[in-house]
Amino acid sequence: MKALVTGCAGFIGSHLVDKLLEKAYEVVGIDCFTDYYSKEIKEENISNALKNLSLKKKALPKKYHKNAKFELIEEDIMNMDNFPEVDYVFHLAAQAGVRASWGKSFEIYTKNNIEATQKLLEFYKDRKIKKFVYASSSSVYGDAELPMRENSLLKPVSPYGVTKLAGENLCYLYWKNYGVPTVSLRYFTVYGPR
Repeated sequence: MKALVTGCAGFIGSHLVDKLLEKAYEVVGIDCFTDYYSKEIKEENISNALKNLSLKKKALPKKYHKNAKFELIEEDIMNMDNFPEVDYVFHLAAQAGVRASWGKSFEIYTKNNIEATQKLLEFYKDRKIKKFVYASSSSVYGDAELPMRENSLLKPVSPYGVTKLAGENLCYLYWKNYGVPTVSLRYFTVYGPR
């Protein structure tokens, strides 16, 4: 089996890459190493998957890295025309952060959270993938009553939440119109050791 993991050098993405490799998947990772948090942290996150390569330098030496079971493409999804042929797509790449999504930064959120999602869905709509997993957010709920429930009314109260809900809606549209097998996961605050 072969999987694509976008945002593969992030906290969740790098853990998923490690788990998929442990389960003998071939994995292609895409990450553009945005400056939302330190590039050194992201390089460390993905270093286990690239253990045959040296990532101790301040910058990755190339745009493309490969070992036996893992390929890393260091690129912005919006700058790519083609994506790998895979069985599963785990779309975790996004511009994170509720507070930073206001004002002039909103353009970054629409590009990275909405447009990039649509670009991937458009590419994979004509391919035979088994599942397109979209990483959404609990921010789509907004000020929901507690405890939150999956069927609660979705009313985000931040631009970030709006962009994640738009991504969910795009996934639904591509399932409804093209049969893309999508699922959206609404992550709450994710933390743990790395």
